[in-house]
Amino acid sequence: MCNTPTYCDLGKAAEDVFNKGYGFGMVKIDLKTKSCSAVEFSTSGHAYTDTGKASGNLEPECKVCTYGLPFTQKRNTDNTLGTEISLESKLAWDLKLNVV
Repeated sequence: MCNTPTYCDLGKAAEDVFNKGYGFGMVKIDLKTKSCSAVEFSTSGHAYTDTGKASGNLEPECKVCTYGLPFTQKRNTDNTLGTEISLESKLAWDLKLNVV
């Protein structure tokens, strides 16, 4: 049987939309995908509807499994480009070397 909600719970679901971290006046998107050549893409962006300002970033990551070498690029709308190359557990056990 289904229990009927009490009077104080009737508007709780609609009230949570505005009180629990939902951005009123902001549009946000997060996307993740993986290509057939094992390149992972992470994209996120947000725009404020009241000011019209928007920002976003793109992060492709490619892993060369034979060498244990992940290659990551980070690009954003502020014209900033960052590249990171990591070497994991090849020189010593549990050692991670990052070149930024």
